[in-house]
Amino acid sequence: MATGQIIADRMELAFKGLPKRGFQYTFKMIPKSEQEAEEVRNIVTAFKMNMLPEGMESADGFTGKNLKIPNTFDIKYMFVGRENQYLNKISTCVLESMNVTYGGDRFKTFDGNEDGAPPMETTITLNFKEMELITKQRAEEGF
Repeated sequence: MATGQIIADRMELAFKGLPKRGFQYTFKMIPKSEQEAEEVRNIVTAFKMNMLPEGMESADGFTGKNLKIPNTFDIKYMFVGRENQYLNKISTCVLESMNVTYGGDRFKTFDGNEDGAPPMETTITLNFKEMELITKQRAEEGF
């Protein structure tokens, strides 16, 4: 006690676990035509729809109490049609959050249509989190 140290042979008392790994990806999409702008819109919608839970209908209609878990993502780094073995593998993930920014330094749009005016630049940031904790054994497998 005089030195301010605590000697304990039980290391597990100090270890509180590891956080699950997270991965962030940012994509800037600059369509060259209104058709490509529509594809960008479809990409944003697809990520949004797959990150959200689905409401389950109960006897009194839809409530926020019963939800189906959202879809999961299996991310792979590819090179010439095969998985790139130089980069770490990623276990099954959920998309925790997504940020969408329309326009760049100056907001410009294509000509308007019945849905509005498609932006000429869209940036999405995706934050994924693995569903499992990675152990030494999984790290030896490339994770």
